[in-house]
Amino acid sequence: SSPAGSVPTMYRATLPLTHRPARDGSAVEAAHVPAYLALELASQAWADALSHASAGRFTAMDVMIVNVTSNFSRELLVGIADVEVSVAKVGRSSFSVDVAIDQHGERAALASFTLVRVVDGSASALTDDHRRVLDTLR
Repeated sequence: SSPAGSVPTMYRATLPLTHRPARDGSAVEAAHVPAYLALELASQAWADALSHASAGRFTAMDVMIVNVTSNFSRELLVGIADVEVSVAKVGRSSFSVDVAIDQHGERAALASFTLVRVVDGSASALTDDHRRVLDTLR
């Protein structure tokens, strides 16, 4: 349930899915996108969602990833991908987000991240403001 006056809004965006240059600096011409780049896209999506929902008050710099799981149902290709970010669970100091990645109207991957709020290198309880922000992404 969301706080009074706020409406839950799953974060949606269309993001470019591209290769990085090879280690020798050369361009990668392959159409297939490796899983690690899809997970990088998913990480950018949840970070963008958190910053957007909080107007910059709660960002990726405030949390650390403690678990990632991913499932791929089809090949991802260079181009654009549609992402949907939703908060699945909120605990004392941690929360879980699901990032769905679609391409060409089909679900290609689902990545789930468990994130912990960190202050001075240690887990720290989520504040009421953090919880309000997370509730808007349910």
